[in-house]
Amino acid sequence: MTEKRYAQLVRLGAVVIAILLWFVSVQFSVDGFNFVLPRYRWVGYLLAIAVTVIEIVFNEEGMRHSLTIVAVGLVSYAYGISTNVMGIWVAQGSPDVSENPIALVFPAVVGFFLEVAPEPLLMWGLVGTGMRDVLGHLVSNTRRTGQDDIDVWRERESSKNTNTKNRIPPDEW
Repeated sequence: MTEKRYAQLVRLGAVVIAILLWFVSVQFSVDGFNFVLPRYRWVGYLLAIAVTVIEIVFNEEGMRHSLTIVAVGLVSYAYGISTNVMGIWVAQGSPDVSENPIALVFPAVVGFFLEVAPEPLLMWGLVGTGMRDVLGHLVSNTRRTGQDDIDVWRERESSKNTNTKNRIPPDEW
């Protein structure tokens, strides 16, 4: 196996895992939404999918979006994390947190992971490193310089496209 094939396999794996994590996240989110009547379960699925799409849009430019998109994006992450935590907690049999507050640590860690990990995994698998990351948008120093990771990537890609000497021949793709 060549290094190029290995890199392609890892990227494909990242995309597949991101999709599977989204599926698990949606399931726990629907359970955390907690509608008892089965005929309203579709609302939980619709909200979980809408939150996922909003998070992808928010990750596109992060804090450089309009204030509305930033606010909705951050609220979507809060909603997704909290419903995942509730869904995992319910799946564990709703242990009594008053007797053992540590019982919420596992659902909190897994809920956070399930909500935050899929988007950057998918973008990394499709585009490459340094792309569209919610935590990067929130704590990165790139915001202060006025240059986001997507801008750096676009500039690098455009310079690659203008430099024909370093292009990879189509038969090597």
